[in-house]
Amino acid sequence: MPRSRIVIVGDLPNRPDRSALIKALIQRQSAIEWEWIQPVNDSFGLPHDQFMRLQNQLRTQQDKVRRGQPADVDIRVIKLGLINGKDANTLFVFHPDPVLAPVDLETPSGLIDWIFSADAGLIPPGEWQLPVREVGLLCLLAKLLRNKSFNKDVQGHAWTKESHLLGQSPVNRPNCQRVYGEAVDCLERADGTLLITKGGSQGKTPKEWCINTAYLPAVKRAAVARSLDPFREERSLTALMDYIDRGPPDLEQVDDQIVSEKILFICRDR
Repeated sequence: MPRSRIVIVGDLPNRPDRSALIKALIQRQSAIEWEWIQPVNDSFGLPHDQFMRLQNQLRTQQDKVRRGQPADVDIRVIKLGLINGKDANTLFVFHPDPVLAPVDLETPSGLIDWIFSADAGLIPPGEWQLPVREVGLLCLLAKLLRNKSFNKDVQGHAWTKESHLLGQSPVNRPNCQRVYGEAVDCLERADGTLLITKGGSQGKTPKEWCINTAYLPAVKRAAVARSLDPFREERSLTALMDYIDRGPPDLEQVDDQIVSEKILFICRDR
């Protein structure tokens, strides 16, 4: 089976650090060889030696395919928007079908989210499994995302009643009692940071919950990237994530009832 290599060609706004992006990609998927041919000047021209090496590698791959021989490496090329016109034309001549990144990508995190998304079609989805406590938290967030319950403070108007949050799918489902129990525990621990709650303290006002909009971008990235790592990048969530990471090691499947296409659509709508 050939090795898998993904080569990014072009640049993002503000010239992000190349080594940091490669490191982040390796952390997400170390089985793939990652490369980024980043422009070296203000005209977005590509480094000549790196660009020529890519051309030679692709020619070798194409020659083996034409001869019916197995390729040593499966090379896929991602073209970013910021690239010198001459180099872009050259790329299309020797590789007519690179994967075109969305033109509105601006940040390394946005690029990584897209690379690992179903829209890009670059990374086989495989099975998504997480420790049971992480799945409990993800179920809560999925329900709130589906209901579009997010506010910046208690004065907001988009809420989900606690009885609905905990009593309906995906938090409460048959044969998922361990996930349900972890979700209940995570709910209170996320209060005041990742989540906001109101009501329920007196009178007949029902207790309600929402996602804190300060963390909504991280929540969306987590769903699309199939990982809770975006939360680990938030210092204010350190205590919550320490609790999550101390959970049981048992794995649970994250199925399409938890993170459905509807939820992914909401998360990609930025």
